[in-house]
Amino acid sequence: MIEKPVSHGLGFGSGSIIEFPDGSVEYRPTGKLLPAFRVMIRDISGFSVRKVTRDDKKRLKASSMQQILTLQGSGTTLAEVPVNYGTAEKIEQWLRSHPDFRRPIQPSAASAQPGISVADELTKLVQLRDAGVLSPDEFVAQKKRLLG
Repeated sequence: MIEKPVSHGLGFGSGSIIEFPDGSVEYRPTGKLLPAFRVMIRDISGFSVRKVTRDDKKRLKASSMQQILTLQGSGTTLAEVPVNYGTAEKIEQWLRSHPDFRRPIQPSAASAQPGISVADELTKLVQLRDAGVLSPDEFVAQKKRLLG
């Protein structure tokens, strides 16, 4: 348990995550004074990343050079924010590695989640490696785990 807010930089142009003693975190984009979101880590159960739509440009003031990161929890959207390419993966990796993050029960390799293929997971690992979130050694280890 931390005693005062702690800032965790995500790298050049990716902003930072501020961790609070109450178990919440906020994401602050580079150059912004106000947080883009603040959520309780234990409430997060999933993530999704998608391309920016016309509605996102109006509603979230996103640019076509960004992606939309959505944090999900208990069947609802906890936060939806525009982020630079590569930043969504860094935020997700940081949150998943936090001790307060609720880890879903891992299905066996034979009963993988429907709709998620091994190829999709490999693609995601490559993106995380290319974004610098995973080291080459971590990438190889995760790839071996995925392929059995």
